[in-house]
Amino acid sequence: MASAAAHLPASPLPAPGPAGPPSAAPHSGVAASSLEAVYYFHPHAWFLTRYGRLPLRRIYELPSDKVLHAFRQTLLDWYSDLPARTVAATEFYDHLHPDGLAHWGAYEVAPGLLVFFGTRADYGPDDVQLLYDPAHADAHTTELERLSAHLTTLLQPEKAAEHHQIWVMQASEGDVRFRPLDITLPKLTLETHYNDDLGPIHERLVARLCQPRDKGIVILHGPPGTGKTSYIRHLCGLTTKRKLFIPPNLAPQLADPGFINQLYHNTDSILLIEDAEQLLLRRDDGRGLPGAVSNLLNLSDGLLSDCFHIQIICTFNTDLARIDPALLRKGRLIAAYEFGPLAQAKAAALAASLGQSEAVTTDLTLAELYAREEPEPAGGPPAKRAIGFGAGR
Repeated sequence: MASAAAHLPASPLPAPGPAGPPSAAPHSGVAASSLEAVYYFHPHAWFLTRYGRLPLRRIYELPSDKVLHAFRQTLLDWYSDLPARTVAATEFYDHLHPDGLAHWGAYEVAPGLLVFFGTRADYGPDDVQLLYDPAHADAHTTELERLSAHLTTLLQPEKAAEHHQIWVMQASEGDVRFRPLDITLPKLTLETHYNDDLGPIHERLVARLCQPRDKGIVILHGPPGTGKTSYIRHLCGLTTKRKLFIPPNLAPQLADPGFINQLYHNTDSILLIEDAEQLLLRRDDGRGLPGAVSNLLNLSDGLLSDCFHIQIICTFNTDLARIDPALLRKGRLIAAYEFGPLAQAKAAALAASLGQSEAVTTDLTLAELYAREEPEPAGGPPAKRAIGFGAGR
């Protein structure tokens, strides 16, 4: 659910006094030129209607929704009459934010100075814009510089938590954007959860993924339930690079020019593509996405690779022989590894460490092993342990 209001001041706000921010004037009326037919607010159109000229603009791309929310709280602290200064606003309510989360808003905090953040294609919900009219500099310069200085302090990424996050690609109104989500790193050791042949591959992967300004493709394949996702989550905790996650339903977006545009803000990152069969299939069999394959080739070892420095990790369940051979070329491929069931001896040892009493007599995938019944806790049914990206949530 969302509620919105859009209105314009009837007259210019008075100039700020020496003791604090300007006082607000009542707002009234609606400027049709400030709204699209679907009622999206246009700050430039509003400014043109209000002041008869287009504004200058400063844009600050904040690192997360949390920081944006803190900035809005700062506005409330600085301007006790912020509701009266509101030109347009929307509050968004969902199960994660039952008390409401300001999704976008426009506030005229001084004559000729508009603070705006929104969700249109050319600015995201983590972007704050300061729109101002030089003709009113005497009235707003102090507030403009105070806001600019504060926003500059908010621009630093939250690096301490970066390796506990993945940035998930979203598509909206014909545009794509990456937004951060926290992940829980799995509690596993490679020696007990994977076969011995993974060790040398793992050492090579970690060394390359931690290398700045590197490029290339990592291919992880094998049957479902063999631990590919859990292994990627483990890797996420071993490198401080930003991890960009492509959901399977948005994989075709990799062929869109808007996807390349987003990489300008995410250089020297790791691109994670799960269930990537559709992207990686041979281009000559008519079932793949030629544009997406071409983008992957360019990012991994083409003209774009030396600009963006993107490393790509792809997982899939299909046979390696069906993958476009250009992706496997020496110099482009960092490593390829096929996950299989855990060898019987390792599976038995892991089952014992989990407290399972049932004997293990054959090779088992991690999914099969964790799905086995465990000792029943007092007063409850047998417990199950989750693996994959959903584990620990």
